[in-house]
Amino acid sequence: MNLENYRVEINNGRSGIPLPQLLDTNVLTSVLHQYAYRIGTDSLGTAGSLFLKRYAVLTAASSLDYYGLQRQRVDWFTTAEFEPETFTLLIDDSQSVLLQGDWKTRVFADHLTPLVEKISSEWRIPQKILWENIAVRLQSVFRKKSSVSSSDELQQQLKELTVAKASWVGGEDNPLSIYLHHLEEWTCIPVRTTCCRYYQVKFGDDHPYCGNCPLPKNETIK
Repeated sequence: MNLENYRVEINNGRSGIPLPQLLDTNVLTSVLHQYAYRIGTDSLGTAGSLFLKRYAVLTAASSLDYYGLQRQRVDWFTTAEFEPETFTLLIDDSQSVLLQGDWKTRVFADHLTPLVEKISSEWRIPQKILWENIAVRLQSVFRKKSSVSSSDELQQQLKELTVAKASWVGGEDNPLSIYLHHLEEWTCIPVRTTCCRYYQVKFGDDHPYCGNCPLPKNETIK
């Protein structure tokens, strides 16, 4: 399926956590504790934000490429499993069932939206940060595919993802419409409106900032 760049890999006998189980509070808490230890933070809120930022590559970004731009239909997402040790999505290469309905409903309304809501409510991190984490990963797909996909194809997918009212998100309003950008140049990287809290992880004495972080280095998150 050529999704290895998104860390979506054939399971080859390996197993992980079925994606619906990540919506279980106990399972998710265990995963975030493990991830917090890995990145060096005591805050599960920070871990939750940065976890979702990476997890969106495996789920939202890979699905946009495969279902949206490649227009493929094999339903690998439904039975995918998350492997927290390697931070990969494990899929079955023998899967031949075709996806029924809109891929965006499966990825967002059925999975990412409730995951955003749970991380936000359990660990008190604003949903706007989590949704922008997802949006920047989708934006990177458009940037990377600009050399191989037509501008019309990219514009069509972006239009679908940024419609203000979208039932496939699972709520009344589409938060991606705020954080996904229509840019004159696909290769541009827009400055974020929220901080993902990456600077709060422990990398020696210097706090790292993302290149598109909106915060000056002497400002703290309210």
